[in-house]
Amino acid sequence: MYKVIGIDEAGKGPVIGSMFIGFSIINLESLKDLNSYQEMLKKLGVTDSKKITPKKRKEIYLEVKKNMDIKYVQLTPANIDINNKNGSNLLELEIQGMAKILNIEEPNLIIVDALTSKPEKFGEDLKKKLNFDTKIISENKADLKYEVVGAASIIAKELREQEIKEIKENIKLDCGSGYTSDKKTIEFLKEHWENKEFEFIFRKSWQTYKNLISKKIQKTLDDF
Repeated sequence: MYKVIGIDEAGKGPVIGSMFIGFSIINLESLKDLNSYQEMLKKLGVTDSKKITPKKRKEIYLEVKKNMDIKYVQLTPANIDINNKNGSNLLELEIQGMAKILNIEEPNLIIVDALTSKPEKFGEDLKKKLNFDTKIISENKADLKYEVVGAASIIAKELREQEIKEIKENIKLDCGSGYTSDKKTIEFLKEHWENKEFEFIFRKSWQTYKNLISKKIQKTLDDF
């Protein structure tokens, strides 16, 4: 058996909600079977999740689940904030999350969409966290080049969107997409950032959130 794992993430930048790392896991007879397997994924419509509609993405996600094993790592706002408070960075936290799954699965080949402008170093840093020998292909935009990574992209994105939907249902308000480029998210943040009932959804270590605290402190000083 020859095991291949594709890896990609979704939700790295938003101020609301978790970041998800998706793992698409395929078991082949040998490496030579990878191309035909990826052709099958291509026919399902697998590609970078950002290039397909939400409706289509969900359809493909359900098909992907039928054709391979999937796993994921969820990095919650609390995980991210504690990591930043301890002086680490998000990249290191992502690598730790990836290594946790990979050290269980021990694939023969890992293809990862590098989360940095230095993909080779990213691959090297990831390999240092592994307790087994393997081959790593670490490239930018790997979700466009390898369908197995495109599948991981769809897994991560779909799980991220499911979480945002659940957040909206739980708080009974529309917080938008969670990204700072979303006007609805920014308006929600300005109105509710101090609400203790909602604090579990916010990444408080994000500059967008910290700016609101700074403005409040400044207003308090001005009033004084």
